[in-house]
Amino acid sequence: MDNNQLIGEKDEQQPTHGRRVYVYFILLSVLIIAVFGVKAKWQKHVSVRQISVEGVSVVSKEEVVRLINLPPNVPMYQLDLTTIQKNLLANSFIENVIVQRDAPSTLRIIIQERKPSAILVANELYYIAGDGTVLPYIASSETYDIPVISGVDSLNKIKTGQKLINADVQEALEIITASRMTSENLFHAISEIRLRKGHDLILYSFETGAPIIFGKGDAVKKMVKLEAFWQKFLQNNDTKDIQYIDIRFDDQVVVSRKS
Repeated sequence: MDNNQLIGEKDEQQPTHGRRVYVYFILLSVLIIAVFGVKAKWQKHVSVRQISVEGVSVVSKEEVVRLINLPPNVPMYQLDLTTIQKNLLANSFIENVIVQRDAPSTLRIIIQERKPSAILVANELYYIAGDGTVLPYIASSETYDIPVISGVDSLNKIKTGQKLINADVQEALEIITASRMTSENLFHAISEIRLRKGHDLILYSFETGAPIIFGKGDAVKKMVKLEAFWQKFLQNNDTKDIQYIDIRFDDQVVVSRKS
């Protein structure tokens, strides 16, 4: 067999192989188009059959479903997830929310709730979060061992879901954060923080009942000092004769006792 004959046979094999690849490619393309067509048709008709809610302890699942406000038999892939998220964020206890489609027919809601840092006493009772957001004072399965913030000017406009712009309230929230950072025992010992319309803030504790003149500013530094004083002089000692404790000074804690 000469070289010309071999070259001729190779030229005949290459077009045949190329035609097979082309046919396979067309068949694969048709298959992919068919699969996408079936999927699109299925997505058009499948409705939401279940709502999965995660991360709630204050907000009930019934409230979440009410806020979502889904029409009956609504196709899952026609839902506007951004609108659902916006509706859920209307609840002031909901700080963040993720909305997902979970095939085949479940709408998944993952919620991050705001946690109250204190009970706010004004013209009525509220919860208040660490960032100053006012929350409604509602009953829930969650129990909170948190201090009371009193002395808030009840004439101020207080609306749930909005941040309360008040310098004294912000000072009180900083004190609460500093106490928790310093010691959980100290945090739980604080029963009340009393505001005094721009003047020095006063703390009350479950342990002594005596006022602690806290002043304003340097919350962390003062809490560290109070914790050290508490551990050394107040814990396990009789404190009934204490009239007040003053921690406004840099180098000392002043204790006034009843005469």
